[in-house]
Amino acid sequence: MSGTSRIGPYRILRLLREGGQGSVYLGYDSRLQRRVAVKLYRLPRERQARREMLEEARLVASIDSPRVVKLYDVISSAEHLALIMEYVPGCDLEELLQRGPLSLNAILNLAIDISSALASARQRRIVHGDLKASNVLVSVGGRAQLTDFGIARVVTVRGGAGNRAGSVTAVSPEQYEGKALDVRSDLFALGCLLYRLLSGQHPFVHETELDVQQLLLQNPAPLPSVLADGTPVPNAMRALVQRLLEKQPADRPVNTHRVRQILRDLARDQPQSMRQLPLAGARSVQRRESEDDLPPTIPKELSRRGRSQLGEWRGFSELTPQTVFAYVRKPRVQVAGLMVFLVAFLLAWWLAPKPHRIALLAPSFAVVHSGSLPQGMSVRWLSTRVCSAAAELDQRLLFYDAPPDCPEGRRGFADNRELPLADEQLRIGLRCSRDVCLLGLTRMQDTTEQYRQAVLLPGMTLSQWSAVVTELTERTFSDRR
Repeated sequence: MSGTSRIGPYRILRLLREGGQGSVYLGYDSRLQRRVAVKLYRLPRERQARREMLEEARLVASIDSPRVVKLYDVISSAEHLALIMEYVPGCDLEELLQRGPLSLNAILNLAIDISSALASARQRRIVHGDLKASNVLVSVGGRAQLTDFGIARVVTVRGGAGNRAGSVTAVSPEQYEGKALDVRSDLFALGCLLYRLLSGQHPFVHETELDVQQLLLQNPAPLPSVLADGTPVPNAMRALVQRLLEKQPADRPVNTHRVRQILRDLARDQPQSMRQLPLAGARSVQRRESEDDLPPTIPKELSRRGRSQLGEWRGFSELTPQTVFAYVRKPRVQVAGLMVFLVAFLLAWWLAPKPHRIALLAPSFAVVHSGSLPQGMSVRWLSTRVCSAAAELDQRLLFYDAPPDCPEGRRGFADNRELPLADEQLRIGLRCSRDVCLLGLTRMQDTTEQYRQAVLLPGMTLSQWSAVVTELTERTFSDRR
């Protein structure tokens, strides 16, 4: 090891944690002026294993979800691999559980976020394969993000490309037996995690040892009827965990859609005052930043010779420049390449998903008593919250006449130009008396209207308003999921 503290353009600040698969450091990208998390791996000696590891890293980098820790860059050298990832201030779920059991509302919010992350990975045919508490990061705002796809694999349409051993707390029966994995294997691991969150114990691991007989043949002990704080465990939650822990993948849910629907229904059944997103304790276990932390030592060959693997393709490194140049000079090859490019471009343009255009009408307000509104509440805030929540559900939504704070690419017009033909219209209505506020969303398309409403009470904070507005928007746009 050398005393250097840089990997490519990234300056390494300090060590965050050490694990069995690799060490994680806090870094800084001076080009974009943001902190990053840097995880170091030692590359295997076999060339095929190296290529598979780099391919998996590229695939994970293609996942685009707020519930998955983003992979910004992949830097490799002769012996090491560095993953440059989004830095999530907060703690992991394992650290949070060390402080005590969580409330039912916190468990539901975490489960919804994790299942959303699995849905995004499934769209890229990625199996996480190691879903456990330490791989779930909890931000200071209380939202969960899934990380460490170190053993994720590309899953083919016919059923998979094999497996790799994961942690004992996340292994499924088919993974233990070396069979092909798919999203149902991750759902089994989610069932194990939910079982632990509800009962405080893992269903198949006792005193750090995996009970193989119970994992493959026996059902776990029944879940308790109440949580540690005395809150009853809903029957629907118990039934969901039981189905997730079925031995045969065919007996589990086939995807995450039904799982998220059940979890959202359970969350909506919670009292309104318990639906706020932040989790108590997330900030208190966060490791404090210190200016006195000494930079760690980084392998010299990775610092000096590390090259980004996302900006270049090296799968044909065995070909020489002379042979490639001689081949592409052939007229037939050039004509064929041009035709393939044109056909691919036209096909991609034809098949590309078209945006769904929504005209956001001016919100209607009828506020009798201004004391009913929390500080910071405004027409612009409400419109921004609605369109942002809708955009998280469907990236194709394109809002017109939306506030500039809405997601990029969905901003409205600054002048009074005529709106283009919209697929539908959305109206926001808010009526407040001294004692209660009624928030309504109306979607209008052709001659049909869809209306949803929610009730807000005086004294609710802006964050509680945000949770209610988000939940109402999800219900209004749920038919797009």
